[in-house]
Amino acid sequence: MRFGLRPYFVLFVLASTVFISGCPMLQGIAPVVESGPQAPTTMESQTATRQALLQGVNAAVAVLGKEGGFSSTAYRLPLPENLRQTAERARAMGLGRYVDDFEMSLNRAAEKAVPEAVDVFKTSVAQMSFQDVVAILQGGEHAATDYFKRTSEAQLEARFKPIVTRATSQVGVTEQYKKLSEKVAYYGRLVGYEPPVPTDLDGYITNEATGALFDKMAKEEALIRQDPVARGTQLLKKVFGFYTDSGSSAPQP
Repeated sequence: MRFGLRPYFVLFVLASTVFISGCPMLQGIAPVVESGPQAPTTMESQTATRQALLQGVNAAVAVLGKEGGFSSTAYRLPLPENLRQTAERARAMGLGRYVDDFEMSLNRAAEKAVPEAVDVFKTSVAQMSFQDVVAILQGGEHAATDYFKRTSEAQLEARFKPIVTRATSQVGVTEQYKKLSEKVAYYGRLVGYEPPVPTDLDGYITNEATGALFDKMAKEEALIRQDPVARGTQLLKKVFGFYTDSGSSAPQP
């Protein structure tokens, strides 16, 4: 009579079960294989990294791109250094209102420009290579922002400055400085003081606003890495949670 292989297979499974249950070293294998996290795929890693960057951008813009985003926060733009003496003299002359109006106009220009920079960031994020993703996943808590800043800051500022120029025109930055300098010049003649020619105000606002964006993005990235479960999408949880908890290397293409 032919019984086939099935009875022997059943006996093999039973024997294997008995053997594993009797071996302490092998007992620990099954739970690890069964419950261990599944490594993200290459596509998942790329997508999650881009999501993290864009989430950081959106968080930064949400804070800095609203009215008061710069003027009433730790990111408040001070006057350019070469104009601070003028501001001090103006306040001493009782012209503090003009100083305040000028400083407020700088911050309002930054607030108006920031939201329009989102598309600039999105383009840079979309152009990231897989090698960039690997470096970010294996880097420190600010690796994504640091890499983005290192490779894109110059291009970003070049594209961002025209946006700032339009914003400064809208809020009257130059007009406010003209009012301030005229008042200081009028009273300054009495003591022999002439206010300096202003620096490139558009360039100053561009540098300060870009720096604030990167700083805010870095803080958001750190939060995602520290607690991906609470801070992001399911994919972010899977990818950043996996590499944070396991310390594994990023996938190879």
